[in-house]
Amino acid sequence: MPVCPRCSERFAVTERFCPNDGTVLVEEVDIARLGTEVGNYHLHEILGRGGMGTVYRGEHIYIKKRVAVKILHAQFAKYEEAVVRFLREAQAASSIQHPNIVDVTDFGHTSDGGVFFVMEYLEGTSLEDMIEREGYIELHRALNIANQMALALAAAHEQQIVHRDLKPDNIMLIRKPGRRNLVRRMPDETGSERIITEREVEFDFVKILDFGIAKVLTADESDTLKGAVFGTPEYMSPEAARGDEVDHRSDIYSVGVILFDMITGRPPFEAEEVKDVLRMHIANPPPKPRVIAPHHEITAACEHLVMRALSKEISERHQSMDEFRDELQHCYGSVAYRRNATSIPGARSVGPEARGRRLTEELNEWLKSDNTGMSLEEARRLALSSDGEPTVDSAASPLARKPPSKPPSDTLPDIEPAHPTPTPPGWPLDTVPPTLSAEEEERLAAAVDAALGDELDELDELD
Repeated sequence: MPVCPRCSERFAVTERFCPNDGTVLVEEVDIARLGTEVGNYHLHEILGRGGMGTVYRGEHIYIKKRVAVKILHAQFAKYEEAVVRFLREAQAASSIQHPNIVDVTDFGHTSDGGVFFVMEYLEGTSLEDMIEREGYIELHRALNIANQMALALAAAHEQQIVHRDLKPDNIMLIRKPGRRNLVRRMPDETGSERIITEREVEFDFVKILDFGIAKVLTADESDTLKGAVFGTPEYMSPEAARGDEVDHRSDIYSVGVILFDMITGRPPFEAEEVKDVLRMHIANPPPKPRVIAPHHEITAACEHLVMRALSKEISERHQSMDEFRDELQHCYGSVAYRRNATSIPGARSVGPEARGRRLTEELNEWLKSDNTGMSLEEARRLALSSDGEPTVDSAASPLARKPPSKPPSDTLPDIEPAHPTPTPPGWPLDTVPPTLSAEEEERLAAAVDAALGDELDELDELD
């Protein structure tokens, strides 16, 4: 019978949280481990309990480092083959070294024959708990979470590692201070809509947990491990539900289910019996998110993204996480990051699609086609030189050609010099560097700030 580790009151098996204080309910055996030691770690507090094991807040006995210790349930730990394969999978997951994947640092056996592994300690909440407490996740927030999941899984798939048990319980969210700009469409006093830009206060930083466990542990209590994939029925792909071999596109299906769950407040398929849920994944077309949650903000583009990810046929889904992310960038609604602001009519996007080609891109293209053998360093010196003689054809070089008639959107229009400027010795007449006025310098600085701000927005995705 589940018990609250804080108030010690017992509740019905169907309860997940203590109605008195909101604490995740656990079992008596979990509480009995508090104050004990496993390996070099002292167990202080229960952080949560899932289908695979119980997670404790631990501390290294000698160096006093705070960690998270997960002890697998006894029905899984008794299979030697499962333990050996789990260790191998834990090593593979740790080797990904992606900021959105939890770092596994240790592994060992308990004194009573159990198995545990040690992870970095995370102060946050699971996506499962957040959906259960808040009902659903707003579109902008859900897309940001899915975007980070896709980044992490793309890194895993590059190393031929497939998670196979993605679900909200395996997604940890850590609130971090925001640094990006948000564009928001809001009604004003007259009933009209206005566009405002504001600084993001906080955002959800994603950590994916339990890499590899799903394909090495099974809920079957028989004496031998059958090698079947163990997953959570509501989030399993059709091929996994059939027991077929799965690849990275099974993870894409699961991410689609999780995104559906976030924006509607429920997974696409639910039933009392596990076999019925699996049958639905295999045979039933998924419902449309905007039909399930008509009062939630769900854009048509987001619905298309989810429905494509939930395709029964593997070939009809996104074929990579990068392809999934590319489509996701166009799914925002009334709130979007500045780089995705094309989803808001009247807002200016500063994403890649909104800017022209950069000088570095043009220079790189020219160098590839240049036959003079000039190196990048030589080109840089030529660009910065005030009295050197160019050694390339002025008509072919981007450093010596006339500016384009229509400048890119993130560059300034051609600026005429305020006063005639003497031509440096050896320079062609059509490459005289202009002298900028104070006003023109301010405009140039503003253009540079805008470009750098967009670059920082993109880097923040991995921060």
